[in-house]
Amino acid sequence: MTEPLYKNLPVWQQNHIECCIEDNLFKNKKVLEVGGYTKYEITQSLNVKSWYCIDPKYRGACIHSNAFKVFQASILDFDINEKFDTIIATNSFEHVNGLAAGIEHMYSLLNDGGKVSALLGPIWSCHKGHHVWYTQENGELINFNNIKLDDWAHLLYSQEEIKEQLLKNYDEKSASDISSWIFETDFLNKMFYDDYKKLIESSKFNILEFRDWHKSKMPPSNIQKILEEKYNRKNFSTVSIKMLLEK
Repeated sequence: MTEPLYKNLPVWQQNHIECCIEDNLFKNKKVLEVGGYTKYEITQSLNVKSWYCIDPKYRGACIHSNAFKVFQASILDFDINEKFDTIIATNSFEHVNGLAAGIEHMYSLLNDGGKVSALLGPIWSCHKGHHVWYTQENGELINFNNIKLDDWAHLLYSQEEIKEQLLKNYDEKSASDISSWIFETDFLNKMFYDDYKKLIESSKFNILEFRDWHKSKMPPSNIQKILEEKYNRKNFSTVSIKMLLEK
């Protein structure tokens, strides 16, 4: 038996698509993808009515047809005279600065009964919430899964302290670039778990699902105490969130 086309995607996209299939979010639906670009052939294999993609960082040619469109745009100000049945966002919400406005705008873009399915992470408050994604001059990728850096370092230490940690394993330029990236980038909105929970609970949406996705990692008790006192929050363990919202 031939595998579905979406099985060629990264595993996190595969998993999210399978969740959406189980929730009947694709078949004969008008779909809006926020912060990504799934290829036309894959979207059509999901039996959607149409699939539009928006991503402010998209640099390819704008593609338009009745069934498939790609826009270089942000969910904060995406302007279109259409309504959608499904909005899907895979690892994009954590990159949206001004997410509250984005959530409100998504509500306005949906038909009554329409749904938002979002998978996001690693979120800022978790042990690898710095979300590092950096390519060294030799072409080697350093990311949040392989970086040699203490867990929760971005929440515990200053920029200079993190640079000193990194210098034990990386060259001067990489250590400097990565530490600067963590503290100065606009790549992340730096929202804590509690921020997401409060935002969704205060939105107009009906919450069908809001749960941990990947296995949580609890800080040691001494680190938990420091983080609680520093940030006046409790949850530093949730790595990623899966949510399903209904208009």
